Amino acid sequence: MTIEEQILETAASLDSFTASDLQKRLDGVFSLERSRLNWYLSRLSDAGRIVRIGRGIYTAKNTKKLFEPLIGKEAVSLYGQFHKEFPEIGMCVYEGPWLFQFMHHLPSNQILYIEVEKDITETVFHHLQDQGKTVYFRPDADFIYKYVNMDRRAVFVKNLTTESPLQTIGGIKVPTLEKLLVDMYCDPDFHYLQGGEYLHIMHNARFRYAINRSRLLRYARRRNVADIIQSIFDNSEYDID
Repeated sequence: MTIEEQILETAASLDSFTASDLQKRLDGVFSLERSRLNWYLSRLSDAGRIVRIGRGIYTAKNTKKLFEPLIGKEAVSLYGQFHKEFPEIGMCVYEGPWLFQFMHHLPSNQILYIEVEKDITETVFHHLQDQGKTVYFRPDADFIYKYVNMDRRAVFVKNLTTESPLQTIGGIKVPTLEKLLVDMYCDPDFHYLQGGEYLHIMHNARFRYAINRSRLLRYARRRNVADIIQSIFDNSEYDID
């Protein structure tokens, strides 16, 4: 049995544990320096094999569910249309109502989002225009404030960041929760979720779903916000007023 496997087996016998708790249990099996044990705990936590549930407190009994949103018929149709036309192009779809569960305040958002590789965003935009859909091309905060009624269904066409973490549900590519969390912090069309609201979003997401910290920070580095996302994530274990 490897050291990692021994740590996991010991951790699984405890409802929750600290590094000190674990070290005492492991001392009867083999000697492991505290700094090395901390390294293993960090590695296992990043991989999602144990979960940090408090400051320095972990559990191997992860009851958090994966983020697997229900995809509406319109989103399925939109994805199918462009995936059929551009099968080799990276793309994903998602829906504004998916975000409601994380918010403290509940502004309306009925937007359907499609992200595609930069080279074809304008092509997708014009295709949707020609179909008579209400569609906007990479709208920023000022444009949305002036011209977009987010109570009504519309489509936002956006660039898909390279190496974005995506998942497949029912044959449809959608963002992982880690991608959505970073995008909500960065993207101008999510301006209304930024600031104090974002702290609640991260807090609620972390305690409701399993989040892969390594994936989150890897994508945050792609968006040049790794340090701030890491800080917000690591402090999101505490209650927010």
